[in-house]
Amino acid sequence: MAKYSVLIILFALPLVAYLFFLQGKHNFDTLPVINEEIGTLENFKTLEGRKLQLKDSITIITFLGNHPYERLGHVSNVNEKIYKEFHKFDTFQLVAILPEAGVEDVQEIKNQMAETTDISDFHFLVGDDSDILKFFDDLGSDLELNKDLSSDYAFIIDKSASLRGRDDNDPEESIIYGYDTSSIPALQKVMVDDVRVLLAEYRFAFKKNRDQKIQKDGKG
Repeated sequence: MAKYSVLIILFALPLVAYLFFLQGKHNFDTLPVINEEIGTLENFKTLEGRKLQLKDSITIITFLGNHPYERLGHVSNVNEKIYKEFHKFDTFQLVAILPEAGVEDVQEIKNQMAETTDISDFHFLVGDDSDILKFFDDLGSDLELNKDLSSDYAFIIDKSASLRGRDDNDPEESIIYGYDTSSIPALQKVMVDDVRVLLAEYRFAFKKNRDQKIQKDGKG
């Protein structure tokens, strides 16, 4: 029994300490759910014609609009500060949504990115204008799409396909639905920390389940 207790301590303490220090910065140890039920990706396809799903993945959603090349700075910011930081995690994916009008631009962007980046988890999804509008509305945020169906904001979706962000329980902060991709500080100081909190939340749940199984097997 002592052996299993030691294992639990060794696995749990580093994560508990990490969450403790995060809590001092965020005033929460899990990333708040802002909207439990958002839309699905069933009406969208990748440039290669494949479908993706939100369930069981941590997903970053962006909207590139009709002229993605004009948003190259936003794409670069998200790629450098978010995607490269987290794409090695097994359940992480980044999804950029765009209409048919933006496909030619995105092909060029994708080719440029592939020269320096492993983009296997960076997906460009194409859909009808109406489906893009509906999916954005279903996020339930207080933000609006630009007229060209683009957005300056990136959104964090958890493994249950719920929108995560920051709620208004902290009187010093307003609700954060999305993260401004034009702002390096917003991505580097806020979004990176929030994705880390979400990853730590899932890691803690995984280790808790594993430790419970170890205890159960030990008693057996």
